[in-house]
Amino acid sequence: MQILNGIVLIWLIHVVIGGVLSAPIVVLGRKRVHWHLWELVAFVSPFGVWLLLMFSEFATGKKSLANLGEPFYFSLAVPVMALVRVAVGARVTERVCATVLIVLLCGVAAAVFFVVPSLPE
Repeated sequence: MQILNGIVLIWLIHVVIGGVLSAPIVVLGRKRVHWHLWELVAFVSPFGVWLLLMFSEFATGKKSLANLGEPFYFSLAVPVMALVRVAVGARVTERVCATVLIVLLCGVAAAVFFVVPSLPE
């Protein structure tokens, strides 16, 4: 139960960081793009990818408890992707643009997992 509580806490911090930094971009860019509720998956899917990798064989013996801070790195990518979405605007279909950016966020989460070495506790 403590593990689940810790995971939820790390995810909530990830969401707060990404949400607070993305909020001004979303508010100021609402005239250029239309935001949809399903796009909130951008806060869940990268974390899910990272979490699956943390519980996989890739992390066994290679990652420590100090690596639980990795989600904070890719939470900074959420506002960057929101900014890209506003910058692209209507030049690309909004649904396609949002989907591609969410897939890229998942790629960033995987890259963070593989690039960040095992940190000392």
